[in-house]
Amino acid sequence: MNEETTDAAFWSVVKAVDTAEKEDKPLSADVPQMLHHIFDADLAHLLTREQIRTNLTCMQPTESGLTTHGMNYIFDDSSHKDLPLEEGRRCEDGSCCDACSRNIFPTFATDAESDLNTFPEISSFTFNDLETVSSATILHFTRLVERVRRTMAHEYGLPLKSLLPLQAYSRKYVAGTTQQGGGGGEGDFVTLHTDEATHTGYHYSCVLYLSTAGVDFEGGDFVFNDPADKTEEDKNKSEDEEEEELELMGISLAEQIRRAGRKFTPYSPQRGAAVIFSSGWENMHEVEKITSGVRYAVPCFFTTCPVPDIAYDQMVAGKPKTNEDIADDWLHLLLAHREELPQESVGRVKELLMKWHYMCAPLDQH
Repeated sequence: MNEETTDAAFWSVVKAVDTAEKEDKPLSADVPQMLHHIFDADLAHLLTREQIRTNLTCMQPTESGLTTHGMNYIFDDSSHKDLPLEEGRRCEDGSCCDACSRNIFPTFATDAESDLNTFPEISSFTFNDLETVSSATILHFTRLVERVRRTMAHEYGLPLKSLLPLQAYSRKYVAGTTQQGGGGGEGDFVTLHTDEATHTGYHYSCVLYLSTAGVDFEGGDFVFNDPADKTEEDKNKSEDEEEEELELMGISLAEQIRRAGRKFTPYSPQRGAAVIFSSGWENMHEVEKITSGVRYAVPCFFTTCPVPDIAYDQMVAGKPKTNEDIADDWLHLLLAHREELPQESVGRVKELLMKWHYMCAPLDQH
C-alpha cells in the first residue's frame, strides 16, 4: 500500500469500529487484520524517509560508582552527570542488543498525522482514560506507538515480539509552570536524567513532537548531555580557569556548573519529528526551559523484559488464539468506551501493554 491507500485503509477501520459500536456488535476479525497491514505499510513508508543516526558506545554505571556516589545520585539531579560510567549495556532483566544510538526522524509522522485539529484529544492522551475519547484518536495513537515499536525493532535488530511498551502518553509542557517529578511530568523544563535510571525496565525511548519550536513555543530544546571531548589545551586547564572563561561570557554560576566538562547536542522540536534512542547512560538528556507557549510531545518507553506466561494465565482471556480473539482484545482493552474505576483502568492498561504484540501482530508472528 502507498501512503494514500494506507491512510484510506486507516479511516475505513475507524468507520468499521464506530459502526460496530453503534450497532452494538462484536468487532470484526477483519479490523485487526487490516490494522496489521497498516502497521507493516507504516514502517515501509518510514524507512524511505530521512533518518539521522548517531552510533554510540553503550554506557552503564560502574558498580563502585553506584556505591561511592551513594544517595547524591538519587536525590541530586546535578550529580547525575558525574556518575562514574563504564562501557556496556545494563538492560536489567531484558534482552537488549549491544548496539546503542540516537536517531532523529524529521518526518516520523506526516502533517496530517500530527494535526491537533484532526486529533485534538491526542494532546492529552492516556490509555488510562478512554471513555470519552474518539475511536479515531485511540486507533491513531496506538498506530503511532506501534510505528515506534517497529522502528526500534528494526533499528536495533530486535525480534519484534521481544519489545513491549511500558509507558506511552501525551504530555504538555507550559511556560511558567513547575515540573512534577523527574523525566516526564508537566512543567516548563525536564531536568537532566537517564531513562533507564528513572525506571530499570526502560530500555528504548522515543519522543514524538506535536508542536514546533519558534512557532508554538520558544525554548524547550531537547538536549543530549555528554562528556566533552578534551583537547590537549582543555586537559591542561583547571576547573577554575574553565569557570573563569564562562564567567567572562556572562554565564550564571548555575549554568557554569551545568556546562562544566559537558558537550550539549540540542534538538529543536518540529511537529511530526521523533527522537528515538537507547535508554542507557550513553543518552543522558534534558529539556531546556520553555520561555513562552506550549510544547506538546508523546514520550514512549519500551522494555525487552519478557512477560512471564503465568501473567497471561491469570488473565480472564489469555493469549489470543484466533483472529476473533485478537478482535475481542482490541475491543475490550482499547475501544469499549466504558466507565471505569481507577483500579479497573490500571488493570486494563497493564493487560493491554502485556498483550500489545499479540494485538498488533498477526497470529503467525505470535
